[in-house]
Amino acid sequence: MGALQYKCLNCKAGLEFDPPSQQWKCNYCFSMFSKEELDAVHPPPKTEDEDTPELDLYHCDSCGADLLADSTTSATFCLYCKNPTIIKSRFSGRFKPRYLIPFFLTKDQAMELYRKWISRRLFAPSEFKYQEEIDKITGVYAPFWLFDCKTNGTVRGKGIRVTHWVQGQYRYTRTQHFQVVRRGTIEYKKVPVDASQKLDDTLMQLMEPYHYKDMTDFSMQYMSGFMAEKYDVESEEAKTTVKRRVAQYTEKRLRDTIAGYTSYRDTDSNVMLEECEENYALLPVYLLVNKYKDREHLFMVNGQTGKVAGETPISRWKQLSFAGLIFAAVWLLAVFGGAFFG
Repeated sequence: MGALQYKCLNCKAGLEFDPPSQQWKCNYCFSMFSKEELDAVHPPPKTEDEDTPELDLYHCDSCGADLLADSTTSATFCLYCKNPTIIKSRFSGRFKPRYLIPFFLTKDQAMELYRKWISRRLFAPSEFKYQEEIDKITGVYAPFWLFDCKTNGTVRGKGIRVTHWVQGQYRYTRTQHFQVVRRGTIEYKKVPVDASQKLDDTLMQLMEPYHYKDMTDFSMQYMSGFMAEKYDVESEEAKTTVKRRVAQYTEKRLRDTIAGYTSYRDTDSNVMLEECEENYALLPVYLLVNKYKDREHLFMVNGQTGKVAGETPISRWKQLSFAGLIFAAVWLLAVFGGAFFG
């Protein structure tokens, strides 16, 4: 089955998803359409087992990245290594996601967030601030595994309670030692784990949280005008990450119940993951990859909330120039300021 392209119901031009209106826009006749109107023309699959329209897979021979896009999107460069040679092939529908959060920010809004972010980094390389680089910010649906988990945790520790009182001419101190145990069963819903090896896990977590109130069942219609990356981290591999995250959450929540002691310290903790079910989802990210001295530096914007995460190198030339200016200013102040006050 070929890639599905959504056409304007009036002029038959290609449609793109419009984040501000949460509708589909024709850039030719400026018509707007709701999901219900598109569903009437392109009904969604009736069952989970029904084949999904295939996406186009763009494979980069330089860095090995696999990016998905529908037929309305042109891939002119690789998001990661900026290699302009992209090979197009077909992609199997077996990677159909279960959920999706649509974009709520436009590309222009993401570009403005980047300008503000990079302007505050005085020592960032100048090329990171060029307009032609900013224009390469791209809306990408990033792959995530969402885990529903149930944990059974135990935290043990030692608590000390110190009390003081005065009676007559004497001051008394009583020190009590306690063995503290907290146990609990906690359920977590939709814990996200990045399912792409190319995207930095730390930055992806810094962009959280996503608000699941806007989550919807996956539909190809939301792909119009955006790219997407297919997952290359299997759910079993991602489960290792989610076990670590929910263990940290569980231990913290159990510790938060410990109160009434002058001091407390852990002696032991144990968290068991009793149930864990995963669903594949695509979440919106605006992505810009800058290269500096053969290293990639990522900038990301949460396409739903606008939360920013990024990394940038330090230009040694700018750093030295700034240090030189400071030195010159101090020298001039010392020389002419001393002469003036003398």
